[in-house]
Amino acid sequence: MHDESIGNFSAFRREWVVRGRRFDDGQVEVTVDRFDRYVGCQGLNLMPRAKRGESENGEQNLADAAKRAKQQVRLRCKAIGADRMITLTYHENMTDKARLKRDFDAFRRRLSKIQDFHYVAVAERQKRGAWHLHIAVKGRQNYRVLRSVWGRVIGCENVRVHVRNPFKEKGLRHKLASYIGKYITKEFGEHSLNEKRYWTSKGVAVPERQSIAHLVGDSPVDAIRTAYRAVEFVGGTFDRCQVFWNEALGCFWLSTREV
Repeated sequence: MHDESIGNFSAFRREWVVRGRRFDDGQVEVTVDRFDRYVGCQGLNLMPRAKRGESENGEQNLADAAKRAKQQVRLRCKAIGADRMITLTYHENMTDKARLKRDFDAFRRRLSKIQDFHYVAVAERQKRGAWHLHIAVKGRQNYRVLRSVWGRVIGCENVRVHVRNPFKEKGLRHKLASYIGKYITKEFGEHSLNEKRYWTSKGVAVPERQSIAHLVGDSPVDAIRTAYRAVEFVGGTFDRCQVFWNEALGCFWLSTREV
């Protein structure tokens, strides 16, 4: 009978890594990730991986790419302090995604000549096949200007432009960031593996994630406690915070509102 432990030594070791980042407006994100190490063969992690797009599990690759893009959308929305969402639509059933990209490029260029325009934009395809665009921005927007610029770009006077804050309570930017990020994974099959899933203005600086703690043990309790203490240490608030825990994946995520 094969025994994978000798005395007090075990070939397997469970580790928990706690990391976090703090945004300029005081929002804090802290994560806890589980790693199960095979101590005797850690070098296996150095084996070459298949190139992107070459794996047999193409659908899983697309899903993973969508999750990574969703994270980047959320982080960039927080970095620009987004608290409003603009939705650009077409009067007709516009199904050409390439045209959507061209029209948005023209829209943002024209708008940038009038005002500072910092954005994170995500396309969504409706059930009828039509594309429209969700754009996260900061601050109050001039609806007449938006409507005029979009109308000129698409050559239509009867244009549809919506500006709203899905979370009207002040200070819930972290919820808006998560809200707009959901469109990334809504229909990830609409995108190819290497296709850009979102568009963002240049110069958006996302704070680097910092290492907080590295713990060894089977239980995540100490690691999660460490995550909460880290938020308290930097003055974060737990009022209306967001928390996610997946025991199977060994993943904990905590996001606070701005201070």
